[in-house]
Amino acid sequence: MQVDYPYMISNNKIGPILESIKHAAKPNKFTHQLLKQMGFASSNDRAIIPLLKRLDFLTEDGTPTEFYSRLKDPTDHAYVLGEKIREAYSELYSINTNIHKLSDDEIKGAFSRITGKDEKTVNRYFATFKTLVGIAKFDNKILHIEQPEKSVPETNNEKETKRETPKKPLESQFHYNIQIHLPATTDISVYNAIFKSLKENLNL
Repeated sequence: MQVDYPYMISNNKIGPILESIKHAAKPNKFTHQLLKQMGFASSNDRAIIPLLKRLDFLTEDGTPTEFYSRLKDPTDHAYVLGEKIREAYSELYSINTNIHKLSDDEIKGAFSRITGKDEKTVNRYFATFKTLVGIAKFDNKILHIEQPEKSVPETNNEKETKRETPKKPLESQFHYNIQIHLPATTDISVYNAIFKSLKENLNL
């Protein structure tokens, strides 16, 4: 059975449109009006919608799928595109699981055999496929998992040292300021008596 593939005439718009999808809010429906709001008003730009449907980023009525959310994720964008290219062009990948790495002529030949289309149409299929492949990543996504730091158990010697280390007694940090109002007198014996009393009572 012959297969048809969606294609774009303006393949140079595929990258910018996919980039805009990453930054725009996820819509309820992906429409021609939304494309205009994103800055893609040409009638040729509308061909991105059937292409997104074929790639399973939109349902038939234009509703974004779960894969659309992954397409918006900068860390997952290229990987989910690679996954969906393999599915959308499954007939090509049944010929060679890495057909995107083959020469242009080999890929065009595969398109021609699968679709039975004329050279002009095959070239359009190929140009859109090649553009998508240039954006996608086909290797497995590497997950970086941070390992929690392992606590080093204390040795018996360290535990014994902690138990045996005596605690230093707390030193008093109180200071007293004593103000003495001396009587006005010329009798030195009065002063001597005052200081003698202070020494005896305050242990100075």
